[in-house]
Amino acid sequence: MGVDIGTSGVRAALFNKEGYQVALYHKEYPLICHLQAMGELKPETVFSAFMEVIRKCIDKVKTKTVIKSIGLSTQLFSILAVDKEGNCLTNAFTWVDARCMDCASNILKNFDIKDLYRRTGCRVDHPMYPLSKIIWIRETQPILYEKVYKFVSIKSYILNRLFGGEYIIDITDASTTAYFNIHTFDWDEKILNDVLDINKEYFPIPKDITYTLTGIKDEYAKVMTVDKNTPVVIGSGDGMLANLGCGVFDDTSMSCTIGTSGAIRIAIDKPILDEQCRTWCYCFTRDTWVAGGAVNNGGIVLKWLRDEYSKQFEAELKETGDSNTYKLFDRYAKEIKPGSEGLIFLPYLTGERSPGWHADAKASVHGFQLVHGRKHIIRAAMEGVIYNMYTIYEAVTKMGDNVQAVIANGGYVNSDIWLQIQADIFGKEITVAGAGEAAAFGAAYAGMVAIGALNGFTDVLPSMKTSKIVKPNDNNIEIYREAYRQFTMLYDKIVV
Repeated sequence: MGVDIGTSGVRAALFNKEGYQVALYHKEYPLICHLQAMGELKPETVFSAFMEVIRKCIDKVKTKTVIKSIGLSTQLFSILAVDKEGNCLTNAFTWVDARCMDCASNILKNFDIKDLYRRTGCRVDHPMYPLSKIIWIRETQPILYEKVYKFVSIKSYILNRLFGGEYIIDITDASTTAYFNIHTFDWDEKILNDVLDINKEYFPIPKDITYTLTGIKDEYAKVMTVDKNTPVVIGSGDGMLANLGCGVFDDTSMSCTIGTSGAIRIAIDKPILDEQCRTWCYCFTRDTWVAGGAVNNGGIVLKWLRDEYSKQFEAELKETGDSNTYKLFDRYAKEIKPGSEGLIFLPYLTGERSPGWHADAKASVHGFQLVHGRKHIIRAAMEGVIYNMYTIYEAVTKMGDNVQAVIANGGYVNSDIWLQIQADIFGKEITVAGAGEAAAFGAAYAGMVAIGALNGFTDVLPSMKTSKIVKPNDNNIEIYREAYRQFTMLYDKIVV
């Protein structure tokens, strides 16, 4: 089993020894955003959903199921504070939460950002990283801060609930905090001392991807309907495990993920960093790192459109017979010409990460005319997300020019039109990964390696074969080159 603990929901998937998915269950949970720049999750809500998806995923298999291992994947950049009794002093801050923007700006003003980037692989001056959030808690909630025993990630919290004992964290999750050294695989003493004024005892113990626990507490094993001695493997971050699930083992392939957010990544055998600090580099194993860039605004853009105009779209669903709103969006996008007849959507609903790192960026739609309607907005939103992804593609390929294949995974692979838009904007074939739930499959794969069912992280399973290849339409490439030029020009004028 692989369990992927995401920003907007958690999913559990069961796989057989060939890597083929036999069951899946997903549950959404709400992101708390009632204040400007806020983006929190209730830890108890996530934990309850975690147990529920495991139980209901098992329920989907009609024959008796023996789970050999459970591997964990997680959203990155989460942080919450707990006291000595394990009580949550805060909700879990997600990468969406940017209330610590001023704290991040102060890091930029007072410290050598390039030195900290070389140490951590992180643009430490961006508020998505837990580094700034700890400073923000200390400055805005000093009484609460005095009660803090540990700062942990959502995965660390769940593992502690399940097993008790010391708080632990996988080295990928740790390396996305902006205070973990990607060369020494430990908390960076210089940053802890100079930036945070705190010692490493406040943080979980870093563990390798295959670190395994057994002995789930009886009450939780019963709820999840699993044997208490089932090996639970700590795993890694969702993006890195999506790489693994796609069969991206080195820098000859690049994974492209669009779920709530989006990212482009390559696997490398040593840390590589961008001279302009446009990209990041995180630990995966002791001899593999993952370099790339991520956007805040992937599927969350379409989700926002879906939720904000739900009544209108629900009425239209009844007319069209489409199974869900996203299928309706696909229908709309197909009806509009490439380039959306001049409509450009800058999709920064939750600020920006790579490549510009402008956390205060705002979304905008440019070029409205009477000819444009809601169908144009849907297609322009899809195109805007891909334009943003292409800016990262350009930065990553300048660092390493070995990339021969772009392998797509995440929720957007269910949209043929979105994949075609990407192929046309990239001017390159897009290979769709065989594993539909790449992060969950990567987590399950890590579990297989941990218990010896696989020899290592380069074993290719039958399920990793390509499901389809989307070729660019030559007639659209030039249209998109001009549209992309317009996008970057607007970005430079509006965002920068």
